[in-house]
Amino acid sequence: MHIFEYPELVFTQLALLVISVIWLLRRNDEIPLLISTFLFYVASYRYLIVTSGIDRWVNLGSFGFTPITNEAGVVALSYIVLGQICLLATYMVRQRQVLPIAISQADPFLLRWLRPKVLLLGLFCLPLVGITRSNIVAQVASGRSLAFQISGYLRLFPFVLVGVATLIICVWKFGGFSQPLSKISAVAILLGLANFTFSSSGRFQFLGWLSASGIILASSYRPKTRLLILSTIAIVAIGMFAVAGSLRNPNLNPDLLNQAAWERASSAEDANMLDGFVLLRDVYPQRLDFRWGMEHIEVLLRPIPRALWPEKPVGGYMNQLGLITANTGFTLGISPTLFGSFYAEVGIVGIVLGSSLYGVILATIIRYTTKLQPFASTLIRAILCACLIPLLRGGDLAGIYAWIGMAFWPCFLLLWLKRADFRLKPSYHIQDYDPTYEEV
Repeated sequence: MHIFEYPELVFTQLALLVISVIWLLRRNDEIPLLISTFLFYVASYRYLIVTSGIDRWVNLGSFGFTPITNEAGVVALSYIVLGQICLLATYMVRQRQVLPIAISQADPFLLRWLRPKVLLLGLFCLPLVGITRSNIVAQVASGRSLAFQISGYLRLFPFVLVGVATLIICVWKFGGFSQPLSKISAVAILLGLANFTFSSSGRFQFLGWLSASGIILASSYRPKTRLLILSTIAIVAIGMFAVAGSLRNPNLNPDLLNQAAWERASSAEDANMLDGFVLLRDVYPQRLDFRWGMEHIEVLLRPIPRALWPEKPVGGYMNQLGLITANTGFTLGISPTLFGSFYAEVGIVGIVLGSSLYGVILATIIRYTTKLQPFASTLIRAILCACLIPLLRGGDLAGIYAWIGMAFWPCFLLLWLKRADFRLKPSYHIQDYDPTYEEV
């Protein structure tokens, strides 16, 4: 039994999308638009596609799950919309500042100090990432389980290129690369990152760092121009994301790749988080008790190597139910959105509390960036947008936060080491955005 039907829910998400566009135009703040766009695609649009017969619900009947019905999909959609409302409402209440337009200039001393370090780190990590990936492939080929028997640090280390690339793009945007050699090195690192993440397994990370790039590149433009730039990058990113997803089929004819990618994007085949939420509700609390905070406590436990703690609890309900083990030879998980993770904590109360808390945290971070110089402010907002993609996707929260830490530790280290230099000085020039002013 559900209170709201699909028309009311899709109208609500469309209204939130419009409000988010207005928010960007008036406050130069892209966070609500990113949240609303992603959730509309994986929720209301996904439901429309499935109920129209273009695609089908995920079927895990072989694992004992009840087949997904349209009614169950509406219930899950209503929970997602509830979480979205709580998240955006608390964010907008707490973050009411008009964000300034960054001037694409940074402290020349900082750029001279940072440029060789970030390039050397990138050039050092590129071959190291190749060696790491080869080692992982060899271990998997020998019969070891990727999820249970191979070090998480080893699996996640290659994503350091995401943080390095974000730094490179930010340094480039603020005029840090003036010599041809430095530009060539930067391009080589970016191409290496694209090659690493443009795959069926890394496509969400690809989408994340591409989002970060868009935020950085558009940071010095007025909101209307930023909206156009971000929309263009979003369309390109979704297209490339679909292409990467199509590569999961090893028997796909290369001549049909574009058609397969279009069908995949238009059918929201990769955006089955609504399906994941329905499946999760089939687990909690019927098969497993609510987590009561363990979804987030595991974030602190995940860094402990299993070699030191062999009995460390496993994450994910498929693992906890014993459906996936080191001996099954495969891993499986349908992401339920971030609100699904909140639901697993303590039901609908978890959605309300978790969404509201995350809204406050996001608003606090964005408000803090207004106290920093443009380089640091832009970098933090880019990181935040890149992290929001996997976070909103949901699933293994501890694994997502582990990815964030391993991907962006170079950025976090820089922000900590130079925290005093990044504070906005009274004399520092930054272009404020006045929504009532229009250029002629």
